[in-house]
Amino acid sequence: MKRLGLVLSVIFLLLLSGVSLADTKSDQRVYDQAGLFSEEEVSKLEEEIQNLREDINMDVALVTILDAHGRTSERYADDFYDEMKFGTGEDASGLLFLMDMDNRELYISTCGQMIRLLTDERVEAMLDHAIGYMGDKDYVGCARQLMEDTRQWYEKGIEKGQYNIDRDTGEISLYRGGRKRSIRWYEALIAAAVSAFCAGSVCRNVKREYAMEDERRQASNYYMAYRADASFRFRDNRDVMKNSHVLRQVIPRSTYTGSGGSGSAGRSTTHRTGGRSHGGGGRKF
Repeated sequence: MKRLGLVLSVIFLLLLSGVSLADTKSDQRVYDQAGLFSEEEVSKLEEEIQNLREDINMDVALVTILDAHGRTSERYADDFYDEMKFGTGEDASGLLFLMDMDNRELYISTCGQMIRLLTDERVEAMLDHAIGYMGDKDYVGCARQLMEDTRQWYEKGIEKGQYNIDRDTGEISLYRGGRKRSIRWYEALIAAAVSAFCAGSVCRNVKREYAMEDERRQASNYYMAYRADASFRFRDNRDVMKNSHVLRQVIPRSTYTGSGGSGSAGRSTTHRTGGRSHGGGGRKF
């Protein structure tokens, strides 16, 4: 009996240890597979990411790699996010920062509500701010800049008129204050054609009812008689500019220099990797 009790105790302790290890692993959000950070830097980044996750109530992860195994940065980031089951809520809201040393690309993968928060233009602005750190090999500075920008965009909130558009199917998903309505491109085309047909029919009926052809014919005869003795004479009129004053004003250029922006405020371009929809974008360094 004593031996059995000892065995059960050992099994119980192992189970507790397993649960503890699982919990620790589930809280990990920095995966420095490329060895870009020191142990102390990884610890600090884990703490900062945890604070950001609590502030925005969405998930955040940071991954560095030396080998993408033949995949693009986009595909690797999306796959890693899905395989590790990151995200909060039913739509797995969150984002992943990927420092891909194989493809030499800094990539941001978004999911769920984060797609709506980080539109194409916002993602490009974040890359504008962070890409210089990658060139200087300041990888910690890059990660912190990305986190700071994410916090700032969260405080600004989702843009008015925000919409998602699937780059493969053309499906549009409109954001309406927490509610969304999806339409496809051919549905919008059909709706526009029906509206045009209905409007045209109404205009034709109104024109037919108020045509007043007899009245127009009488008015035509009246104007012909009135203009019978009319004549025209043209005079040579010229406009002479006596004084002129030219005002020059310098118009400052926009500070936005993103090369991959959508050009439409509020637009988030999405794609499907596996069974989940992702947004985001990347920049070579």
